[in-house]
Amino acid sequence: MDTWYWALEYVRVFFAYVMILFVWPSVVFRDYLRGRSRTVRFAFCVTVPVVLLNTVVLSLGVFHILYGWLIAVLFYGTLLLGLLRWHPVRREQIKKISRLFLGTYGIRLLLLRLRNRVKNGIGRAHAQFRRSIRGRRCVYLMLGVVVCFGMVYFSYGAFHDYSYGFGDMYRHHSWIYGLLNGTPFYEGIYPEAMHCFIYAMRVLFGVKIYSSQLFLAGIHVAVFLVSAYLLLKELFAWDGTAVLALALFLTVDLLCIDEIFSMSRLQWTLPQEFGLYTQFLCALFLLRCLKTDFSDRSGSRRERIRKFLTDENLLLFLLSLAASLAIHFYVTMMAFFLCVVIAACRLPALFQKRRFVSLVKAVCLGVLIAVLPMGIAYAKGVPFQGSIGWAVNVINGTDTAEGRTSQAEQILEQAQTSSEQTSKEQTWSGERMTESGETTEAAVQPTEQSHGGNGQTPDGGSADAGQNSAPKQSAGNHMLAMAERMAASFAGKAQLVWKYGYVQLYRENRAEWIVLFSGLALILWAVYRMAAGIITGLLKKGSDSKKIRQLFDGYPVLVGISVLLMIVYAAPFLGLPELIAGSRLCSTEQLFILAVVVIPVDLAAGAIALTPGRRVLPLALAAGVAVIYVGTRQRGIFHGYLYYELTRYNAAVMVTQDITDKFPENSYTIVSTTDELYQVIEQGRHEELLTFLNRVNGSGYTLPTEYIFVYVEKRPIQYAQNHFFTGPDWLAEEKYTSYYTTYFSEGNSINASEISREQAEREMMTFSKLSQTYSNLDSRTILESKAYEWCRKFEASYPQEMKVYYEDENFCCYMIRQNTYRLYQLEES
Repeated sequence: MDTWYWALEYVRVFFAYVMILFVWPSVVFRDYLRGRSRTVRFAFCVTVPVVLLNTVVLSLGVFHILYGWLIAVLFYGTLLLGLLRWHPVRREQIKKISRLFLGTYGIRLLLLRLRNRVKNGIGRAHAQFRRSIRGRRCVYLMLGVVVCFGMVYFSYGAFHDYSYGFGDMYRHHSWIYGLLNGTPFYEGIYPEAMHCFIYAMRVLFGVKIYSSQLFLAGIHVAVFLVSAYLLLKELFAWDGTAVLALALFLTVDLLCIDEIFSMSRLQWTLPQEFGLYTQFLCALFLLRCLKTDFSDRSGSRRERIRKFLTDENLLLFLLSLAASLAIHFYVTMMAFFLCVVIAACRLPALFQKRRFVSLVKAVCLGVLIAVLPMGIAYAKGVPFQGSIGWAVNVINGTDTAEGRTSQAEQILEQAQTSSEQTSKEQTWSGERMTESGETTEAAVQPTEQSHGGNGQTPDGGSADAGQNSAPKQSAGNHMLAMAERMAASFAGKAQLVWKYGYVQLYRENRAEWIVLFSGLALILWAVYRMAAGIITGLLKKGSDSKKIRQLFDGYPVLVGISVLLMIVYAAPFLGLPELIAGSRLCSTEQLFILAVVVIPVDLAAGAIALTPGRRVLPLALAAGVAVIYVGTRQRGIFHGYLYYELTRYNAAVMVTQDITDKFPENSYTIVSTTDELYQVIEQGRHEELLTFLNRVNGSGYTLPTEYIFVYVEKRPIQYAQNHFFTGPDWLAEEKYTSYYTTYFSEGNSINASEISREQAEREMMTFSKLSQTYSNLDSRTILESKAYEWCRKFEASYPQEMKVYYEDENFCCYMIRQNTYRLYQLEES
């Protein structure tokens, strides 16, 4: 029954998600979207609702007029107007409706005609859809298979563990609840587009916040994958190559804890992961803007300017940028890195005057749209949320949780110490050789290097004192020495990127293949460009020759993005600021690395596409996806199950849900750790277990509700342990635990302790934060033991009023029913 309950909740979340993100903009903006390409319609639908909801909800909240009914009026009102414009109500239809209420029009006839209209409409839509995908059916079919597989893979955890997968999700829940109470920026200024989106799902469709946060990431990953496909399709010569890259992304295993963490984040409803798709759309529409030909100067100046400013690619670049900034600052920074590579590869096109000015205006307008509600809130005295300070600490190296600057400094310092020690040993060895009469020029070289290699003695005098000074270096020798130093510095930095980037993430063997494919891609591109230049030079000039020359121009972009992201990941080891916590980059980096790996396949497919043999490409794509899936499994490189940071038993989640469904609102209080607060906050009351245990030691302690539920973990759980899933081997394998040594578990084997009377007699441990009281296993064991002993004593005193509501080997829930006019004194007897 648990699975069916959550399946229904999943369907409700999915329905609300599709209605807001796709149905509403498709109806309201139907006139604008008519005749546009599928790429444009998709990008418009996944950016406009996010930007509009963020702007409207936060603006209303800042001015203290944020009400659920007002959002519903705006949403359903615009939807109704769009439908009426689409299908205006005619006079004959009004007459039929009035006759129906008067009883002179048969209900059966009305339903029959409605059925026929719906049937005909579905038939026309199906025929139009078939015409639109003609010639690409296999590509879309394989893309659908890959996307569905990704949704199952990233949604599986929510059906395995019913609790939130990451601690930050509780805080985001509280911020969404703040929106429900009309308060944006509940704990300070922070990008809230994701919170506004979930808030809209709650007020428009009644979807529980808990269910939205539990399932939204597994659904939204489809937009992430499709957006990545659209960008890769633009960079590859053959559409099918993008599908193969996504198939590799969803099947190839991971070799580093940072990668496992980053991929696991895709199944948690967090702002950064919610907005990752916008980085691909920003890059895609910037690339399209730079490809657009603006050499046509026909028409008046005003017409040319209007034509350029209304360009759909520029508009969608603006909207994608605004959406990224409204969702999470990290996403905007990642989009910036992608766009930098694209701009560098198309530098001449970027600095065309009209295009450059319009792009600058688009960037400014996109930023303004996203930050305007934040700016108004800041002007009204709302401070920034603490996470902004965390990001700054990552950059300046003071954060040690996800930031790696301190770790990098220690590693480099140890390496430098080891190098100096080796240099001293070499010097000492050279001195011994000198004393034995076997001195050579090479033997004294380390000694000179140890003093800086500048030809000076330790006391600062010239080593050539008393001799004629050597002539000064010529300008050519000076430039040569400078070039050598620059080359040595570059080689040293490259070695650090190799060691602390490629090797750390992919291990040496796989890293060698990645670098090999990256170099091969650039070589193949250069060879093709030279060959294509020669061939097209012999032909007549035209658009076809230009298209042939630029057929594989996406390869340098793919290689450049993968290398730049690797440099950003290894930045702390290069002495650079860590602009983005490295583990947050790994999923995007993995995608582009695998895209580089399939470049040779794209080169061959792109060449075949120019010949009559292109008819075999659809079958080749289907075979390629099958080969990737079967091959990764057979070669032992199939991906593994991901993990949640487990915080409570599934039984606790289901008991809480059962209570909220069966008992009247605000008629009960749940006494437990903090986790249940977020699930019950909209329906009932919650009392912290620590508060409860402290107050039962006093006098006059009561709880005002008719029902009191006390949660006790008979096996106190190790809080936030990395709990890896288990399941069918066709979906994933059980393999990632080999990279962990502590604080992890898998399947039914959950790390936990045992309550006992001895533990109940111990003093409660004191911490500076409430969360530490629950997250420390010893402290949690003491608390749960004390709670169990209190329940036993209270049951002995009031056997008729206290019952066991639910119990299994790990968890127990006690229920107390009391007369609200004569409340029980809950202190210990």
